[in-house]
Amino acid sequence: MGFYFEDEKSAAVKCGGDIRKIIRLAGQRFMEDNPPEPYVWRTFDTRGIGADRKGRYLFDFDARFPDAEAGRTAIACADLYCPREKGSRFNLGCTCPASVWLNGEKVFTSSGADERSGEAQTFSVSLKAGYNRFVITVEKTVIGFSAFLQNAMPQWEPCNYYMPFDERNGEAGFLWRLCEKGETIPPADALRGDHEEGEWLPRKESVPLNEEGIFASLALSGGREITVTGTLAEIRAAFAALPDACPPVPVKGRCTPYLVLGPLSGKDVHIAPPGRVTHDGEDILVWRPDMEGMALRPYVESFLFGKWKYPLGVTLYGMLESAKLLSDEKMADYVKQHVLQVTGIQEYAEYDTECFGFAGVNQQICWLDALDDCGSFGSLMLQFDKEGKNADISRLADRIARYMLEEQVREEHGAFCRRDRTIWADDMYMSVPFLCRYAERTGDTACLDAAGEQLLLYRKLLFMPEKGMMAHMCCMIHDRNNGIPWSRGNGWVIFALSELLMRLPAGHRLRQELISFFRELTEGYLRVQGESGLWHQILDDPESYPESSATAMMICAFCRGIRGGWYDDGLSCRATRAAEKGWMGLTETAMDEGGNLFGVCRGSGFSFSRNYYRSLSWNYNDTHGIGIVMLAGCEMARTVSCMAEH
Repeated sequence: MGFYFEDEKSAAVKCGGDIRKIIRLAGQRFMEDNPPEPYVWRTFDTRGIGADRKGRYLFDFDARFPDAEAGRTAIACADLYCPREKGSRFNLGCTCPASVWLNGEKVFTSSGADERSGEAQTFSVSLKAGYNRFVITVEKTVIGFSAFLQNAMPQWEPCNYYMPFDERNGEAGFLWRLCEKGETIPPADALRGDHEEGEWLPRKESVPLNEEGIFASLALSGGREITVTGTLAEIRAAFAALPDACPPVPVKGRCTPYLVLGPLSGKDVHIAPPGRVTHDGEDILVWRPDMEGMALRPYVESFLFGKWKYPLGVTLYGMLESAKLLSDEKMADYVKQHVLQVTGIQEYAEYDTECFGFAGVNQQICWLDALDDCGSFGSLMLQFDKEGKNADISRLADRIARYMLEEQVREEHGAFCRRDRTIWADDMYMSVPFLCRYAERTGDTACLDAAGEQLLLYRKLLFMPEKGMMAHMCCMIHDRNNGIPWSRGNGWVIFALSELLMRLPAGHRLRQELISFFRELTEGYLRVQGESGLWHQILDDPESYPESSATAMMICAFCRGIRGGWYDDGLSCRATRAAEKGWMGLTETAMDEGGNLFGVCRGSGFSFSRNYYRSLSWNYNDTHGIGIVMLAGCEMARTVSCMAEH
């Protein structure tokens, strides 16, 4: 019996060992589980409770209820949508007593020490699939009347809150009010109610815009798109004669039957459609309802589709290459839809961030605080647009390159570093492939130089010559690496190295040194391949579980080295046998007949303890592994074909 399921239920058995069929099986499963979904448009009251750029929702009741006496309680509530059931962690900071309820259960209460320090405290919760009701209560004292709520990892698990109660129709944001003396806290309607009771803010009543000038308007009527340009009075009169008019995109929350844009400064302004910004001189304009204080904002509510995340960059890279190998138009179109959706909304997301603190889409690239926020997905989008024709992608690529080369934190010797002064092997994939592709796109050879230099700097800091492997991380405060060869960390390095060597010119000054590094790693990894063909979670610990994502990265890199001529004959033969054994192990023991993938280590932090890495559990169908397994299949298929030709 295999490690993860019975032998006869493997993808290899179902597909008869056919590499292309196995790749297609994995891609079809992913597309079926994560179908394309558009962003959800919701109205947002700009006078409401908002978030800052770190995703902290600010309950500033000092300002909202300045006359409230000590002892009074304010309450805020909202629904958080979660595509699938999961555990999550939140932070709450306060200047006074505060509590949090989730789905009717109290999950956090502050202490006196919390209130005096104002420092955030972390608590864990279980979120159900669908809408989760959050209720926050804050009691005024003589020293304060405010609090904030934040997901503990907002760039990874962004929390978009929506007003509860049917009457609000899913408008974005929180509702809040000052409770009456003696009122039950929290009120039952806030915990469980579907219908609104009490004097919640902001008010439901809507006031038309009170602005002068010429506006554009847009709506649907009779199956046609209707555009009117004129004063607001003329626009209102035009749509009053169209009782079936509705907004051009589905909108949740308070809205008018049409959207307006303006005021416009001139007739030559190019008016962008919903989901894009309009540049009117130095002004940026977006569509909005004809209502005072109301904005229109996009939100991502799917589990995976339409998100900008580094594991998805690897997933879609594997799918893109698989689509080419298989001539699969459906798979190619899936990748295209995803890439164009996230890159096409980016300027709007930046506008959303500037106006409202924390965007409802593309949170990670708007956050842009580390290499994994930008490098992996940035590399994928450049691979998708290899001809360099997409202006949105070019604009984003320039921003990412500027961040990597000019803004990314570095140590004194120049190595990319995280803000806590740790250096992770992972960051080689989060930077090198993007720099390679950006160099191809722009002709900027400095990017290739930087990619090679970073790999060699990381070698000095993380390579363990006695093992022939990389330590996962190095802490510059303690000036030492952790000595632990975590499998995926090593996979990221040799995978990134193969990406660079595929593009580095033959005469480049660093090429031979990088090829030597590639061979050193290969030798080290060959010594610890598991009996099943998979490499283990900790590479030199055969008692740790067989890990799928690192195995796929080894296969991918080895195949590239074989075809690229980066090995001598003896090492090439051994790498070939290892790649074949690894692919057989993956498809016989880690991918089942439904195309589901097992044995991918969940996202990792770091530690100096081996027990930490032993305790990192594997996930089912984790995006850290799906695409790279497909890419490994592509590289295996190409290598088999190449060997058959020779």
